[in-house]
Amino acid sequence: MNFETIVCPVCSSPDYKPERIVGDRFRVLQDRTYALVRCQTCRLIYLNPRPDESSITAFYDTQGYDPFGSAGSEPQTMSAKLYQKFRPLSIRRKAARVVDGLKPADKCLDVGCATGEFLVELKRRGFEAEGCEPSEKAAQFARDKYGLRVWTGGIEAVPAHAGPFKLITLWHVLEHVHRLRETLETAKQMLSPRGRIAVAVPNPVSFDAKAYGDTWVAWDTPRHLYHFEPPVMLDLLIRAGFDPRSLGAVAFDAFYHCILSEPRSPLGIMRGAYRGSLSYASGLLGGPGSSELYIGYKRSL
Repeated sequence: MNFETIVCPVCSSPDYKPERIVGDRFRVLQDRTYALVRCQTCRLIYLNPRPDESSITAFYDTQGYDPFGSAGSEPQTMSAKLYQKFRPLSIRRKAARVVDGLKPADKCLDVGCATGEFLVELKRRGFEAEGCEPSEKAAQFARDKYGLRVWTGGIEAVPAHAGPFKLITLWHVLEHVHRLRETLETAKQMLSPRGRIAVAVPNPVSFDAKAYGDTWVAWDTPRHLYHFEPPVMLDLLIRAGFDPRSLGAVAFDAFYHCILSEPRSPLGIMRGAYRGSLSYASGLLGGPGSSELYIGYKRSL
């Protein structure tokens, strides 16, 4: 298991200060804790030190970590069952927010497409949709069940001739990638002129992040390598060559984050649902959402 100490992956500043210490909810390395630090130049919160690319897989290949609930098995917990129940509505809402202005048959790429349901929704709306997914199990499920074109790996696995794309989406992907700037730069290269990127990430200044403190599920150390406050995310997209704007909260993430931040019990689910409703209302009223959605349009040279 190898860990690396890094400079800020956004601005390359070596100047950082401790932000908080958080454990691993799956205790892969037992009681080891992980340091989140804040860059004193651009204000990014990031994991430092962090598992290097050769070691990070061990933190995903663990019992209990299963973000692909539809990949061939029935959900076992109440929270997983609730997630599966509301997932189709969530996917439709997500698609509606990012395809405005696109034309039928425009090409779309979903990075980290998991088991492919978002791609299915894009195709239902008349778009040409393809994806890439690091998990071979999830990628193969998407191919077998839906007949989708999905490359195994990150965005670097997508061949250049597959583009250009009018829309590239990253739903809760950017916080996981080691090569942060390179991922966004590659996405920009694969977009058509004035194509757009859509990025959704957890919001560390949300109602639920403050309510749960160190037990907020979206810290998810050491799998989540970065945490983007809205000004930091907008700055990152500008640095990567996009004209960005915030679209506000990702609606149902508030319930997901709050329920999973609670103990696994009926009372925990009820308390999580209550806090989730408060966080959801905060996002609806223009306050910080549990997760935030950003659109960046490819900037002309």
